[in-house]
Amino acid sequence: MKRNYLNGITLALITALVITSCGSDDEPSIDLPVPGESGFFVVNEGAFGGGNASLSYFDKSTTTMTNDIFTTKNEKPLGDQAQSMIVVDTLGYIVVQSSNKVEVIDVRDFSSVMTITEGISSPRYMVALNSEKGYISDWGEDGVSGTVKVVDLVTKNITKSIATGQGANKMIIVGDQLYVTNKGGRGFDNTVQVINTNTDTIVKTIEVGDKPNSIVADDAGNIWVAGTGNVVYADWPNIDEEETTSGFIAKIVNDKVEVIFSMPDKASGPSDLEINSSGENLYFDYLDKVYTLETKDVESEVDINIQQLIDKTFYGIDLDPFTDNIIGFEAPDFSSAGTMHRYDKNGSLIDSYEVGIGPNGVGL
Repeated sequence: MKRNYLNGITLALITALVITSCGSDDEPSIDLPVPGESGFFVVNEGAFGGGNASLSYFDKSTTTMTNDIFTTKNEKPLGDQAQSMIVVDTLGYIVVQSSNKVEVIDVRDFSSVMTITEGISSPRYMVALNSEKGYISDWGEDGVSGTVKVVDLVTKNITKSIATGQGANKMIIVGDQLYVTNKGGRGFDNTVQVINTNTDTIVKTIEVGDKPNSIVADDAGNIWVAGTGNVVYADWPNIDEEETTSGFIAKIVNDKVEVIFSMPDKASGPSDLEINSSGENLYFDYLDKVYTLETKDVESEVDINIQQLIDKTFYGIDLDPFTDNIIGFEAPDFSSAGTMHRYDKNGSLIDSYEVGIGPNGVGL
């Protein structure tokens, strides 16, 4: 699945982390719990080429946001364009795309464990099959030569590279199958590929809509995919309506597309597809709003009924799997701090916090 919950480890308080406060000579320390039910990381992408990516941590028990924790603890920058993060046991894996690396930290004190650089060139997302094996999607040096890297989580070595379609992006593991969305990267693709995790070989290629970007599984094991469609310009900023394809939401059953719903606006498609803890409700970003969709009883396109939930523009959205709270990340620009907003499952605002530049998702 998309996130790796911290089963089998104690959510104990960790050693104090020294945080330097702006405008003060004091260095107050705070105790932060291991991420999981008690809190989560926020990945701040930073500006492309700026080398100002950062990591924040939100403690739900104290409703406290602590920013720039990687640099503060390790006295070095996180890198250029942090894309995503997962937690496996007590280690956090931060995927930093333009720096061509994955930073590994101990989530109990945020200290750097090592940096994975060999065998990856433009990493995007990471999932873990178990505590010993993971997968990293990679766009390649040219931004289109997609691969999925098999990583040994014990040695932290890349053990295999599996060629995919263009721009391998978000992934999900269901049973012994890894589903990979081929977003296209800087090129074009319209497929989801299925990799057998026992053999690490592609066993099926499924055509969906153009530029699939995110993927989840529902409570019945069905796969749902969102894509933006392919926007073609006649002359900027005028869109070629005939050549442009619509964004979509697709339902895949037994590795076949059963339902595909084309979004009404060709200039924009859904992204950041998420699903709640029960596997019954989808959430996604579309036309600068957050929408929801029930997964049950969707057997044809006419059964799809999307409902607007939040009227706000986000750079990314995520869900807290322990509360089903919707988390929206606002990036006003890529030179100033962004904001994290928390909403309940009905779309009512709970609270807001300042984070780093270009926040794009949760690390959990």
